[in-house]
Amino acid sequence: ERGWHNVECVEADATTWVPPEGTGKIDVITFSYSLTMIPDWFAAAEHAKTLLTTGGLLGVVDFYVSRKYVPKDLVRHSYLQRVFWPFYFAHDDVRLSADHVPFLARAFPKHTLLERAASLPYIGALMPKVPYYIFIGQA
Repeated sequence: ERGWHNVECVEADATTWVPPEGTGKIDVITFSYSLTMIPDWFAAAEHAKTLLTTGGLLGVVDFYVSRKYVPKDLVRHSYLQRVFWPFYFAHDDVRLSADHVPFLARAFPKHTLLERAASLPYIGALMPKVPYYIFIGQA
């Protein structure tokens, strides 16, 4: 569609889906604000890695909270952020995790990571900004 003949959108179980070509054949896989909604997101990320070609890219952007103790090169979120945001998002069955960033960094040692925070509409002036990350890892 619209001239994108080499792109295919697939809606399937991210922990089990395999393309007709088999594993190790996909150049790019993205998770856009979806890992927090996949109950077994560990399996989804690990499975995505098996689907990628050598040098293939995994792109993830999602909300998260940091662990209480983080390496010096990662952002440490305040107590309020680490407690409030998982509670706030849970009513929509969105599960913020302190394990996303460390797990992805270990699974994809060659990666780029950006950690950011943004205000949410309607409550942005009252609450701390919600943390999110942008991760691009190479298989």
